[in-house]
Amino acid sequence: MIPVLHLRQGTELYGADRALLALSASTPSPYLPIVGAIARPGKAGALEEEARRRGLRAVRFESCSRIDFRCARAVARVALLEGVQLLHAHDFKALFVALIAGWLARVPVVATFHGDTRATAAVRLYESVARVLGNFTRGVAAVSRALERKLRRWVRAAPVAFVPNGLPPPLPISESERGAARVRLGVHPNAYTIALIGRLAPEKGHRLLFEAARGLGATLLLAGDGPIRADLEDSARELDARFLGYLEDPRDVFAAADVIALPSLTEGLPLAALEALALGRCVVASAVGELPDLLEGGAGLLVPPGDPSALSDALRRLQESGARAGIEARAVERARAYGVAAMAGAYASLYKRALAGSSSSL
Repeated sequence: MIPVLHLRQGTELYGADRALLALSASTPSPYLPIVGAIARPGKAGALEEEARRRGLRAVRFESCSRIDFRCARAVARVALLEGVQLLHAHDFKALFVALIAGWLARVPVVATFHGDTRATAAVRLYESVARVLGNFTRGVAAVSRALERKLRRWVRAAPVAFVPNGLPPPLPISESERGAARVRLGVHPNAYTIALIGRLAPEKGHRLLFEAARGLGATLLLAGDGPIRADLEDSARELDARFLGYLEDPRDVFAAADVIALPSLTEGLPLAALEALALGRCVVASAVGELPDLLEGGAGLLVPPGDPSALSDALRRLQESGARAGIEARAVERARAYGVAAMAGAYASLYKRALAGSSSSL
């Protein structure tokens, strides 16, 4: 077997974390995945806990700073002890740590770029540095075609590939489950319900949704937590907006919703969109990242990013269930093209090329 150590920072399970877990659970032989969760001391690690719940090997690495050489040394020690032959980084900090650890342990590195957030000037700098660091890997994967094109402008010394996220097929949502989910969430049986599932951060476009929803009489379900929660709660005071907090399993939200909104200003390939399509939910999304390709042919509705008027018009069109029916059927069909087996196979090919390449260096 060929152990592959995945590295990602964070304490909660959002789209990139769930994609990592889906990949790890589906990675074909001879590769043996190990989930490496980078977390701050004293913080619970949802990624490592969920990995173990799924029967995956998981290791926790504690880190107090964004540039952490001590964490890199710990990763190198584990790589040597476990016989790891490849490190797979899934965010900026993980990539920095992986490159240092790989140099120390003489283990090559590959990286997945899940999408830029551009949240602050500091984050934009880190994201730019990460693209430069991609040149020191044996291969880079981008989850959207738009991100692949951007990375090709920055990464010249390593191959760049488009590898979309994938999911195992979920159990369909029945009418009885839909009704029960609405009861649990306190949603009226006949309320037009719009859900946004994602971190409470500026790039996710919550304020655009609030502006677009005014006058619709809709119930908004907002699953997730993040740094701007208090500001968003203040902005949504005149709306029927339910802040549900971080949910490890948002299935009830998908079940209760009529429409899943993704008014993001920037995206890669959000797992919330894939999950919504697979569950037969109607998606209204900004035309960013991989979303135009994902929703083409009527599998969802696209609106220009940052345009609350266009978003409002799209949401208004979908208030009647008859307007959603055809879109929901095409959504389920489209989701089948984004299976977890295809994702795992693409990464297995990336691993094979990486392990056959020459030694990387810093």
